[in-house]
Amino acid sequence: MIYVGVVLMFLGTLLSLLKKDFLLKIHLIGISDTVGSLFIVLNFWEDVSRTILMVVLLLVWGPFVSHVIARMYTEGSS
Repeated sequence: MIYVGVVLMFLGTLLSLLKKDFLLKIHLIGISDTVGSLFIVLNFWEDVSRTILMVVLLLVWGPFVSHVIARMYTEGSS
């Protein structure tokens, strides 16, 4: 599953380099990095409570950071 996560992150970054629109780039990178990070984190089940905490934090902070970046981009350009 680590390889799946790394491939997802790589493909999201590669596709974002091909796009021109900044908001589309943020969308692609945000989704691929969040899902890819989840696949990587889910491989470490030695400490279940830490793994669950990391999954919850990734699910909250990944979209939140993408939203903040996109919001600052749109408000700064007007």
